[in-house]
Amino acid sequence: MLCPKCQSGNPEKAKFCLNCGTSLEVSVNPNCPTCGTELPPDAKYCLSCGMKIKQGDETSHKSRLQWLQRAAPRGLQEKVQQASVHTEGERKPVTILFADIVGSTTIAEKLDPEEWREVVSGVHQRVGEAIYRYEGTVAQLLGDGVLAFFGAPITHEDDTIRAVMAGLDLQTSIGEYSRSLAGYVDDLQLRVGINTGEVVIGDVGTDMHVEYLAIGDAVNIAARLQSAAEPGSILISSSSARMIGDDFTLKDMGEISLKGKTGPIQVFEVQEARGIPSLRRGIAAQAVPYIGRTQEVEKLQSCLRALCAGQGGIVAILGEAGIGKSRLLEEVRAHISSDDENLDAASMPFSSIHWLEGRALSYG
Repeated sequence: MLCPKCQSGNPEKAKFCLNCGTSLEVSVNPNCPTCGTELPPDAKYCLSCGMKIKQGDETSHKSRLQWLQRAAPRGLQEKVQQASVHTEGERKPVTILFADIVGSTTIAEKLDPEEWREVVSGVHQRVGEAIYRYEGTVAQLLGDGVLAFFGAPITHEDDTIRAVMAGLDLQTSIGEYSRSLAGYVDDLQLRVGINTGEVVIGDVGTDMHVEYLAIGDAVNIAARLQSAAEPGSILISSSSARMIGDDFTLKDMGEISLKGKTGPIQVFEVQEARGIPSLRRGIAAQAVPYIGRTQEVEKLQSCLRALCAGQGGIVAILGEAGIGKSRLLEEVRAHISSDDENLDAASMPFSSIHWLEGRALSYG
């Protein structure tokens, strides 16, 4: 028996994996293919949504989720495993994307359960492709919706931009999918909600599965934004809007009241991307005084003085996303132009240095 988490072999009667401790017991109860509710073995109709249940149907949200997560590109799976080593229990800012099918109950009523399951699987496949394209992680399937994280366990400096790009891509993909179902399913659409906030990341398995605990209501806000979005649209919070700057055309939707929130929150509808977004460095349009890093600045200035004297070299600046690597370079560049008096007479002036910068995004 293979462990679904670490793929280690175990005795047939094992209840837990010998290698990682994951439970190997499989529920014999079927799950509703529409809403995911666990049902008694002999159930003919779902006790939550009334959908007719095919006897012996072993398809569940758990198996769908595992299939979707394992469909991630191998390179992305390797990145997830590497990033997961120190992720468990970490509190970190994450951009949360929640997508759900509009009017799923009405659509499901017109289809055979197997036909509806195929439609939902097609949606999940396309949503997964969009999320993985920007190195996000599928966290859960909730009913016919998908919950995804950008920033956990893999962290990028532009995770909010990636989430919004994924949202635009999946809306385009679902639009094409809907047209392919013309005459079979009428006007298949998604609502998408995106919010940026803090979460605590739990165990991250090798199968791309992320267990999470929400700090505050970051995940709940994403779900509420999804519910408030117009069909076929993407609604984002002000916390997400601050992180994407001018890379997207946004429509100010004003303040709306969300269930469970004591006061209204500012929201925006994403219209389109303005070309390929730039790699966002920190909060857009927010300049703050540079404090600290004196030793690092002096060391880089020393390397540049050596360069002007004809001594080349390579300097590697390593650090987690958002720690200030790019800002450090900006500070060095801002100060060297006025530092020519500290150079030897035989050295070239700092102004003669040509700066060449290149950035490689994993998308676009």
